[in-house]
Amino acid sequence: MAGAGISTSAGIPDFRSPGSGLYHNLEKYKLPNPMAIFELDYFRHRPEAFFTLAKELYPGSFKPTPCHYFLKLLHEKGLLLRHFTQNIDNLERIAGLPDDVLVEAHGSFHTSHCLTCKQEYALHWMKERIFSDVIPTCDKCNGLVKPDIVFFGENLPYRYFHRSETDFPDADLLIIMALPRTVPDSCSTRRRWEWVLQTAC
Repeated sequence: MAGAGISTSAGIPDFRSPGSGLYHNLEKYKLPNPMAIFELDYFRHRPEAFFTLAKELYPGSFKPTPCHYFLKLLHEKGLLLRHFTQNIDNLERIAGLPDDVLVEAHGSFHTSHCLTCKQEYALHWMKERIFSDVIPTCDKCNGLVKPDIVFFGENLPYRYFHRSETDFPDADLLIIMALPRTVPDSCSTRRRWEWVLQTAC
């Protein structure tokens, strides 16, 4: 399992580091609070704030770190059963990890969906609109299209819960990298894994 720390050396800010974290540098967006940019209700009413930030952080603008290539090496040697990541930056994919190995707990930019009709869109479709400074709207119904990253108030993907329960009993070793102890979601993730491991044993 990996957190934001494995991508900070690539130039991607984490959320909470004083002075350099993402939340610290959001003043220019004039948000009611730093977390609003990842709240679904706020996104529906003011999507331009999120998409302006997305342009700065968009996958493909950064290169994988040695840590990402270490994960690829484990996979190539047949030592990586699954990689659970909280990151939405797609760097694991860029490094070469295949879809079946990845469990993106917070989703990713890899696909997007219309919030109204659920039509799916590929990465290149979203990228074209973000870098053209166009709010992405659905080709079918003109609804707002959102990248498949998990916003506050949304459920984590089913694959995350399913794989955590089926993979952990089969794992010989669990490696946790750059996962903060103080973030509520990280803490609940740790507690869930502790329960799964105890059940498996």
